[in-house]
Amino acid sequence: MNELSNIPESSKVFIDSNIFTYFLLKREEYYNSTKNFLKRIDEREIIGLINSVVISETYFNYIRIKISEKYRINLKDVVKKIKEDPKILGEISIDVVDDTFRLDNLNILEYTPEISIKDFIADYLLLPNDAIHAATCKSYVIDNIATNDSDFERVDFLKVWKSLKIIEKIKN
Repeated sequence: MNELSNIPESSKVFIDSNIFTYFLLKREEYYNSTKNFLKRIDEREIIGLINSVVISETYFNYIRIKISEKYRINLKDVVKKIKEDPKILGEISIDVVDDTFRLDNLNILEYTPEISIKDFIADYLLLPNDAIHAATCKSYVIDNIATNDSDFERVDFLKVWKSLKIIEKIKN
């Protein structure tokens, strides 16, 4: 498996929202790996690339999980809760998400429909947002993606880099 820490220096890497989400939520099993990866971007060791869909997904995931935790409801019920009481969106501080997207050497790419996502959905069996990510990579000649989404392993022009899950230490 290609681990995030092994991405060669000066590489251009498209970053999927799950990497940001693991970092922002400080999920123990992925936090150190994602933190070190984002630090390498901030220190200009590698070039981080995202599109507006990644930004939207990251905000949505963060808000959804925080509301789920605060109100002790299932993730699947969060959108319904927000629709019933939109004021709860104001109860979740999203400054940390905003700050994360201000990393030095993190570049936002514009997806343009010159490359149709229809082909990426059909050829690589990707959901629409993932198809937009793959199309963005193709359009900007990016061959590395940081993601824990195994669906990108079907995209033949992308090398997938993952955040390794820390396995609980064996008790003696």
